[in-house]
Amino acid sequence: MMSPTISAYQAVYFEDVAQAVEYCHALVPHIVPRPGSPLVADDQAVVWFHVPARSRASTRHGCYLFASPAAIAAAERAGLDTPLCGCVPRAALPADAVLLFGEDVPPVPAKRRQGYGSAVGAWTNVASPPASSRPADIGV
Repeated sequence: MMSPTISAYQAVYFEDVAQAVEYCHALVPHIVPRPGSPLVADDQAVVWFHVPARSRASTRHGCYLFASPAAIAAAERAGLDTPLCGCVPRAALPADAVLLFGEDVPPVPAKRRQGYGSAVGAWTNVASPPASSRPADIGV
């Protein structure tokens, strides 16, 4: 049976990956399921890890953990300093984020709307605009 999904995560920023790893090592022992409690999305301790593209070229740039409300509550119970920097809807999680712990699946990418008409082949007959009408920064 698939567990309910989490609608949003708290973004936690770290100056470098080593700080995020230390934080996770301190957090994991405090994440335990409550005995006899029903499975509710907000009770799931889930953490995703993400290094933004701008940070991949250097170890001196930061990274993010995206933590469920239950993971944040566990961090607070553990007395961890949790540098929150915002809330990220589940659908906005970066595609290259990595699930560190917990049970969750990556969000389904948004489907492209096809507009009116038949779904089959609706876009196959649309002609491309002439090259002269394209902005200069888009290659042909």
